[in-house]
Amino acid sequence: MKKITIKDVAARAGVSVSAVSHVLNGYSDMSATTVEKVQTAAKDLGYVANSAARQLSSKKSKTIALILNEINVARGVAMPLEIISGVIDYLDKTDYEFVFYATNTEKQAHKTLRQFCDEHNISGVIIQGLRVTDPYYHELEHFTLPTVAIDMNIRNKRIGTVSIDNETAAFEVTERLQASGYHQILFVNGGRKAAVSHERESGYRKSVTKPSVIFADFREQVAFDLIFALFSAEKKPIYDAIFAASDLMAIGCLKALKKLDLASQIAVVGFDDITLTSYFTPTITTVHQDVKTIAESAAKDVIEHIEKGIIKHTIVGYEIVVRESAAI
Repeated sequence: MKKITIKDVAARAGVSVSAVSHVLNGYSDMSATTVEKVQTAAKDLGYVANSAARQLSSKKSKTIALILNEINVARGVAMPLEIISGVIDYLDKTDYEFVFYATNTEKQAHKTLRQFCDEHNISGVIIQGLRVTDPYYHELEHFTLPTVAIDMNIRNKRIGTVSIDNETAAFEVTERLQASGYHQILFVNGGRKAAVSHERESGYRKSVTKPSVIFADFREQVAFDLIFALFSAEKKPIYDAIFAASDLMAIGCLKALKKLDLASQIAVVGFDDITLTSYFTPTITTVHQDVKTIAESAAKDVIEHIEKGIIKHTIVGYEIVVRESAAI
């Protein structure tokens, strides 16, 4: 007797194989009509999932994907690796399996997030690094699979989030700079399309009366070029402090100031507390965020979403680390 497969069920029901798979595996994104067609076809044909299929289904429900966008592991910048390490360390204590996917805007244009998750039998997603213009960012606005976004605000109540309070941290840094006597503060922001850029700039703007913002795309060399051009054009510096939205940009700013012999006159603060901040000369005052704790919290929260339907918006603490570049 011929073995009945899900292809046979799909043909009888007049739907796709993936639709049959979704119905049989309990996905909630199928219409009642499709569910009824598949269940009826399966019953009529006498379809029974075999042992291997049941194991695959069980495996599907125990797989979490970590998706990182536009990975940049520059010297001294270990944030992507720390996120991976934190997620793996947490999942190692559970019976969940782990899938890693490095994506970019081009990849997202060719394969939707839902397609990726279906192909790899994913039951939960942890995602970081999306720009607000990325296809996956927009897809998350109506995504239903249990998901936790790191350092992103998604307009979808079904998506969990984990981050530090970037806006409050930036506000506190700016307030402390002003309390220390710095009143002409230049904010060097990253990219106009990054969620953290918006939040950190918002905190800065809430503290100052006359904001001044330039964009260096989170790149050390771009920050160097901008600051060198800006400060070399002035006989007397118009700013007494620089607050950079990332440590790499803060390093670029300091290199430019050192070349102009202005490093001792201008306070510089970074953000993230990457390894290089404590080795650069001068050592850099910055906002420390515990990336491993953020990653572990994301893993914990996505499992809680999968198993209990609980969606969390977790805020992890931060610390302002004062070093030589700014005594605030």
